[in-house]
Amino acid sequence: MSPRLPDFLAQPFSPIQFAIQPYVPLGGITFLYGKTRVGKSPLTWEMGRCVAAGEPFLGLYPVTQGRVLYCDLDTAPALVQTRLALIDSPPADFFIEFPGVRNLMQAATQDYFKKLYAEVQPTFVILNTLRKLYSGDEKDASLPSRIYAILLTLFPSAAVMVVHHDKKSSGNPEDTSDPDEAFSGHMAWLNDCQVGLHLTPAGGHVPGLLRLWHSKSQVSSEEPPHTLQLSQNGTQLALYTAQKATAVMSVYVQCPIGMSKTDKVRLISQQLGFSERSVWTYLSRLPDETPLQPLQSETPIICKDRLQ
Repeated sequence: MSPRLPDFLAQPFSPIQFAIQPYVPLGGITFLYGKTRVGKSPLTWEMGRCVAAGEPFLGLYPVTQGRVLYCDLDTAPALVQTRLALIDSPPADFFIEFPGVRNLMQAATQDYFKKLYAEVQPTFVILNTLRKLYSGDEKDASLPSRIYAILLTLFPSAAVMVVHHDKKSSGNPEDTSDPDEAFSGHMAWLNDCQVGLHLTPAGGHVPGLLRLWHSKSQVSSEEPPHTLQLSQNGTQLALYTAQKATAVMSVYVQCPIGMSKTDKVRLISQQLGFSERSVWTYLSRLPDETPLQPLQSETPIICKDRLQ
């Protein structure tokens, strides 16, 4: 017999656990989507690095430290190696795989991932990109639930993130469709996941700024959007605020001429209490001897937000 509502509400349930709280739940699917080349790969690398190293994501969000399995189905290994080689102190518990299999509906593909999961025993699995994992019509409403069910069976105790592309722009300036529905394929890809994340360009006058939107969550309240700074080499991300940028640049312009950028980063980190990684990200677009004026703190970063 089904329980009465008071009895159901009194039942003890284990709290939801996260690889990255609240963005990446263990035992669930996180759906990350954005335009091609917007910065989805660097975002997943940073998320994976934080979990593998046991560092809070963006310095804010707690992680469950554990092994990370990054499966790249979209890019040649040599190109990925070139970019990942630029990351400082890559953690040993970050594993990378380039699967030769493609169709999750096939037994051979499922056996491949089962063996991989048993070998690595990851806490966090990243699959880049989703479209390379299945064949057929991505607008089939039944496909997302089937793909997600297979993934949760293959990686039963891990947090799973799938990366997907936004659909191509219609080019119609009068297009009023919901930006949260901008990904390619059927809306069920977002409906059937536990968490949705949307990465977009931030706009404004500062190069390399992105916006991370918490577009859906079944496991927590939705976080406000964050502005992120992508490093010039396209590998690292840091939380961006105009105030933080002002503070970093104010110290930077006071550094002695001839001081190396490494020493400047160390000095700024010590004076402001920011991590060296985030300082590097802010300064990555500057040559060693760029003459700069401090940013004006009263000048806001202008972003074209979807919530206006």
